[in-house]
Amino acid sequence: MASPVSEIKRANDVPEKIGKYVIINKIGKGSTGQVYLSHDPYYRRDVAIKVYNIEEDTDADRARVSRKMFFNEAHMVGMLQHPNIMPIYDAGEEDGSYYVVTEHIQGARTLAAYCRPDNLLRVDDVVEIMYKCAKALHYAHGRGVIHRDIKPSNIMLTIDNDVRIIDFGIAIVSDSEVSRIEGIAGSPSYMSPEQVQSDELTPRSDLYSLGAVMYELLTGYRPFRADNLSKLLHQIVYATPPPIHTYRDDLPEELEQVVAVSMLKDPDQRPNTGATMAAELTRVYKDLRQKYDSLDNQEHFDLLRTLTFFHEFSHAEIWEVLRASDWHEYRDGDDIVKEGEIDDRFYIIVSGSVSVQANGNTVGQLSNGECFGETSYVRGAKRQASIKADGPVTILRVSSTLMEQVSSSCQLRFNKVFLRSLITRLQGNGAANT
Repeated sequence: MASPVSEIKRANDVPEKIGKYVIINKIGKGSTGQVYLSHDPYYRRDVAIKVYNIEEDTDADRARVSRKMFFNEAHMVGMLQHPNIMPIYDAGEEDGSYYVVTEHIQGARTLAAYCRPDNLLRVDDVVEIMYKCAKALHYAHGRGVIHRDIKPSNIMLTIDNDVRIIDFGIAIVSDSEVSRIEGIAGSPSYMSPEQVQSDELTPRSDLYSLGAVMYELLTGYRPFRADNLSKLLHQIVYATPPPIHTYRDDLPEELEQVVAVSMLKDPDQRPNTGATMAAELTRVYKDLRQKYDSLDNQEHFDLLRTLTFFHEFSHAEIWEVLRASDWHEYRDGDDIVKEGEIDDRFYIIVSGSVSVQANGNTVGQLSNGECFGETSYVRGAKRQASIKADGPVTILRVSSTLMEQVSSSCQLRFNKVFLRSLITRLQGNGAANT
């Protein structure tokens, strides 16, 4: 029988209770405080409790800003009720501890995980996520709230591919005295020009920031980069970011246009509302879905169905794996995986064969239908062997990060088949771990 929450053993730095909430564990730490997991027995739901470091902060200015941020979020309790905005359930102060209670989503991660060139989301998924964000911002703006800190780490992606905008600590709330935080507030790389210049902000400032996030999700690079803050802020005000097609040439011109327009220097030239931006993204999304449902993808699906690896997968699950993967062709002698590198992908050979090499020696060979890359199960682990193409090879490269976003049934099926294939291979020839 499970122990009641009150009897759970906690680490020394985890309080037993905050307000009326019994604390289960610490689940995060930010610049303004700690985040704890609790369970609300009345509503029968898990909650996250963010505790602001106000009284214990020795920096008076930082403590003042933290206090403002707390009152900002406390002002939001029950105010924004939208499926793509993280709800704030409660807020309070007890013995000098200021806390805010929000929804807790198990397994969710922020979009910051998908801002690397080697780990980008599929383009249609990016468009769908940005559509939901634009609609959510339109809702917030309609209630007099400007977020002011839209960035990848403030947008969460749940395990069922839904979206939550989080952290309204520096938001501007119309007709509210508590929301005013002096000076530049926000994350510099995603600030609008008017935000950098401390001009009066409108909802279009948030739409600029959302455009900057979309730029990074599509390319893996921030629109402006500099080696110091002064240069960065100067670029935001005066420079034009490199066109997206300089990083990749597979995106529709209409999508690049949506991003470019949302990031125009003059707020009046950007979309006038989040709903307008969402409508533009809807048109792009429809075109992309037609592209991804094209003959090429159907051919890829048909090829995967013939592989032993996918015999136990349903049609829907194969499509899910395809969405979390990319299709790559190698020439004879090309390096596919290098010994000692860190890589979070799994690999399935669609056609051709590869050689497995460790310490410069060939220790095995793999052919179509077989897989490698088991070290991806251990985050940050280095590859124990090199994999080279032995003639022309087609590989399905599956991102372990993107696989976390597919259905639970697909994840379980993939893990079961992948591990069984690896165990069979290792029992057969004792090849080095890959």
